[in-house]
Amino acid sequence: MNVSSVSSAAVSAAPSAAPAGSGASGFARLLTQFLGDAGKQQAQAEQGVNNLAAGRADNAHNVMLSMAKADLSFHLVLEIRNRLSDAYQDIMRMQV
Repeated sequence: MNVSSVSSAAVSAAPSAAPAGSGASGFARLLTQFLGDAGKQQAQAEQGVNNLAAGRADNAHNVMLSMAKADLSFHLVLEIRNRLSDAYQDIMRMQV
C-alpha cells in the first residue's frame, strides 16, 4: 500500500469533497479500498514466498518487505474494525 494512495483516498473521501448525503457511501468506499489493498498485499506476499520457495526468485529481501507490508495492511484493517466495534458498542450503551 503506497502512502500516496492512502492520503489521496482520505482526501477524496473527505466530507467537503463529497456531495451532501453521500458520506456513508464515501466511507464504505474507503473501507472497501482498504480491504482490497490489504488483500492485494497478502496475495503479493504469498506469491513472493511461493516464488522464493520454488527458486524463481532470488531476492529474499523483497519477499520479506512484501510480507511486512501485508502484515501492516492487515493490522490497519484490524484496528479499523476494532475502533468501529468500540464506537458501535458506545452508541448502543447510550440512554435514549
